[in-house]
Amino acid sequence: MNFFFNPGGIAAVGATPNTLKGGYAIFKNLLLGYKGSIYPVNPGYNEIEGIACYPSVGTVPGHVDLAIVFVPAKFVPEVIEDCAAKGVRGVMIESGGFAEAGPDGSLLQQSLKDICKRTGIRLWGPNCMGLVDAVEGFVFSFMDPRSLQQELLIPGNVSLVVQGGLLSAGFLVDVMSHRVMGISKVCSIGNKIDVNECDLLSYLIQDTNTEVIGHYLESFSDGRRFMELCRKSTKPIVVLHGGKSRKGAEAAMSHTASMAGNHKIISGALAQAGVAEAGDFHQMMDLCRSLATKLRPAGQDGRVAILTFSGGSGIIASDFIEKHGLTVAELSHETKNALGLLFPDWMPVGNPVDLWPAIEKQGGTNIDVYSTALAAALNDPAVDAVFLHAFAGHSQLVFSVTDIARQARAAGKPVFVWLLGRQEDALRFKAEAISSGIPVFQEISRAVECLGAVFHQRRSSEILERPPEQVKAIRIPDKLDDVLEKEVGPLDEYASKTILRLHGIPTVEEEIILDEAECEKAANRLGFPLVMKGLQKGKVHKTERGLVHLNIETPEAALQVFNSLKKKMDPSGQVLAYKQVKGKIEIIVGLVRDFHFGPCVMLGLGGIMAEILSDAVFAPAPLTMEDALALIGRLRGQKIFAGFRGEPPVNREELAAVLVAVGDIGLHYPRIQEIDVNPLILGENGTMIAVDATIVLR
Repeated sequence: MNFFFNPGGIAAVGATPNTLKGGYAIFKNLLLGYKGSIYPVNPGYNEIEGIACYPSVGTVPGHVDLAIVFVPAKFVPEVIEDCAAKGVRGVMIESGGFAEAGPDGSLLQQSLKDICKRTGIRLWGPNCMGLVDAVEGFVFSFMDPRSLQQELLIPGNVSLVVQGGLLSAGFLVDVMSHRVMGISKVCSIGNKIDVNECDLLSYLIQDTNTEVIGHYLESFSDGRRFMELCRKSTKPIVVLHGGKSRKGAEAAMSHTASMAGNHKIISGALAQAGVAEAGDFHQMMDLCRSLATKLRPAGQDGRVAILTFSGGSGIIASDFIEKHGLTVAELSHETKNALGLLFPDWMPVGNPVDLWPAIEKQGGTNIDVYSTALAAALNDPAVDAVFLHAFAGHSQLVFSVTDIARQARAAGKPVFVWLLGRQEDALRFKAEAISSGIPVFQEISRAVECLGAVFHQRRSSEILERPPEQVKAIRIPDKLDDVLEKEVGPLDEYASKTILRLHGIPTVEEEIILDEAECEKAANRLGFPLVMKGLQKGKVHKTERGLVHLNIETPEAALQVFNSLKKKMDPSGQVLAYKQVKGKIEIIVGLVRDFHFGPCVMLGLGGIMAEILSDAVFAPAPLTMEDALALIGRLRGQKIFAGFRGEPPVNREELAAVLVAVGDIGLHYPRIQEIDVNPLILGENGTMIAVDATIVLR
């Protein structure tokens, strides 16, 4: 992949002297930043900007590592063949008009895939903005040279991989021109015909100029490989996923699948891999630049000292600190004494620290209130980070960005700044802060949210290696094994629960009742009250068809229900009976096989809560016990799990074992498309038991 980032010779295919064309922008950007050999390619010109122009890549006399292509889509396959014959190692196809343009474009894109497979040439794009490297000063893109001038390329340590085109380019210009942050690399990959997010993530993890990697992705080329790379990365990773629709939910057979939704599975996979997820572009960039700070004290809880010029902003900051899982630090006696020397006698010292009275008292002296207060806070062992409020352009609110950065580095603790003030002064402050590594924000809420991400970010040492995707085979009866090999669609409830029970998942004791003579014996054997259900091959939703009866109290009632159920089904239908389970906490456990992430385990609140809250979380299998416990912890309804209003708490270890087992089943039987355990009931004696289940085969 290095030939994309540090090529030895570049051919600009489609270069033109027409300043209004993208081919000109690509060529001009190369001239402004790239120091190697540049070869414009266009049969319509002999020279461009005084540089010899060639009719094809094959006629270029020098060595070419990389070709940047910007010609109409119909000519691209011919260009790629020419590049392959020349020995070009990689091509950035920045032209549009491929799969995004409809059937004809899809055929063109497929032809490029065929060339790639046949020749081994690497293809980046098409329909993309290429690459910008602010550290090296490279712009391999048709971005307007006038909007992205060289002085706007602020070097930083955050690299981005984005599917968006012009939007990514616009965002790059925006964050740099407003002095929000610097950038290492921005990789726009478009349709991902060959080079994809996994290839680039693998490269950037090793890149010495990259400390944090952000992604804007609309799809995942290989979800499981992406997860593995994220889990093993020592660098923080942020993902913004576009397209959070519930694709395919309408056709889902089970409750599990209907609660999935494309984004819920992706979000669960990202959380399991320790990835920070963003909700919009600004949040993605803010999380990236915050996580790029190297001041992340290990093992600390996120106890924050607030230094402010306003009591009101200190109160608001305290509210957000609690909201984002941090705490307002309890300052030590020594810190309060040190700060107290700055304040008038009438002003008690607490946290938040309102510095304004101290600034007024020390006016005209040589004491730097901000610097002194910052030192006291950072030296306090009960403080893990400082949230400093600043105002740029006020004659009395004087501070030094360099001093803030120096003290933060010396203490090894992050200092985040909320900044107000005059526009010109604020821009100067932010420019200094970028070079000093101090994150600056215009909103208190976003600043605290990002500070929380710094402390909550899972480090690679805390993310266990995934277990091998090999599950110990469980011996099951030949009849069931035959079913799992040959059947298609939903299995009946009895067969589904039998398979689950054989794999260690607790289920109700139940029987198939074959005739009237056996009905009374089975009812007395199982005990009352009884549940009886009609099982019809290929039919999942029994309640809607009147095939579920509860609270059956006598053998006579059981016989009556048996005959009623038999009349509602065709001759192949069977009647299932089990003793009714009492319990108030209902849980849904399931599995769906996702196109990108494979078998994914689902956990959700059941019963009426399933419809009201739609509280469900997902994680790709296999799960370790730690993964399963973390999955349980991501549900919103934690109060219910903890034992709400006198109800028994959920045994998290027992539930985690069920989740692990469900994931193992999905891995062991690749024909299982869905598993729906609904509900898994927490009984009155604290035991957990599955009373209904469906397995769907593909």
